[in-house]
Amino acid sequence: MQLGPAEILVVLVIALLVFGPNKLPEVGRQVGRAMKEFRQFQRTMTRDVHEVFSDDASGSAEPAPTLPPKDTTIDAASSDVSSGGSSGERAADSSTGSSDERAGESAADPETHA
Repeated sequence: MQLGPAEILVVLVIALLVFGPNKLPEVGRQVGRAMKEFRQFQRTMTRDVHEVFSDDASGSAEPAPTLPPKDTTIDAASSDVSSGGSSGERAADSSTGSSDERAGESAADPETHA
């Protein structure tokens, strides 16, 4: 959108009618300051964006961190479960065997029972 001289003249006439001849210079100064701040902000943002992208393009930045590969080994506790719990069965067998032996000893030895 481009403003020609006729459009600018119309805007100035409307501003003169709305604000009056006493307020128009003050409004003009405020608009000028706002435009100056906007340009300064625009230059700052442009410079910051260029700095960020120029740093990335230089290759001096550290590479993005990566995760190590998943560990697919099975630990000892899960291998006992998958093999049918052989260590657990051995413990149960030894406890059952010892109670059977105690029952057999007590039946064979009547003195310990009495």
